[in-house]
Amino acid sequence: MGSVDLNPILYDFDLENTYQPPTPDLPANPNLVTLPKGPKSHSSVVAAWESIPSEIRHGKMRLCFDTQISLQNNRRHKTAEKPVHEFRLFVTKSGMLCHTNTARTGFPFDAEDLYHLVSIEPVPDKDMVEKVRNLANRFYPGVWEDLKAKLLATPNEYLQNYGYTVTSITGKFPDYVIANIKTAFAEKSNYSYDAGGGWNSTKKTGRDLKVECKLCDDTIYRAWFSSEYPGCANGDYWLLVNPTTAIFKERD
Repeated sequence: MGSVDLNPILYDFDLENTYQPPTPDLPANPNLVTLPKGPKSHSSVVAAWESIPSEIRHGKMRLCFDTQISLQNNRRHKTAEKPVHEFRLFVTKSGMLCHTNTARTGFPFDAEDLYHLVSIEPVPDKDMVEKVRNLANRFYPGVWEDLKAKLLATPNEYLQNYGYTVTSITGKFPDYVIANIKTAFAEKSNYSYDAGGGWNSTKKTGRDLKVECKLCDDTIYRAWFSSEYPGCANGDYWLLVNPTTAIFKERD
């Protein structure tokens, strides 16, 4: 029998550097607007920017480019070349999209800027985070308790996921429906109403409006408000946190 080379098998467990599991991807920001690379008109970029809720889009925006870009910062100076810039946006009377860091002057994007612009998203600020935290004060007692706890614990994460848009459903439904919603909230009972395209000929919205309140299987009371395009299951979806106030969740 020939000799066998019994070299030891060595395992390096690297005990000094413990294993770190990969960081899970954060949920996509619903207010992130992506744009195709290539030539773009001012009107197409304006339309994309205006798809962001108005309460958010007039704040500072994070503009991402696929290359290093220098933008006009004031009348005398331009920014350093970099792929990410933060500016407020506005539209001129002629429809041109402009960027600004002041309340007095702004500068239009040129064709090269728009060519390389690939995304726009709101920049959370401290005031907005505080507004999100204060939303907890508008929750009806015993409603959306799980969401309220998360909102108070991590307002930044909530703002990243949902932004900050609040609406009132008063006037969107008949008075008796609002009264029934108030009763359902007080009793934690199930209730739903489908207003279709509008309940009053003078208040038609062109949307199918629905509201639903129910005690869920996990014993948490939740309520929803939806505003969908007629004839299809697409539109805006809101979380009803008290009988008349809804906070934006997503657009489908």
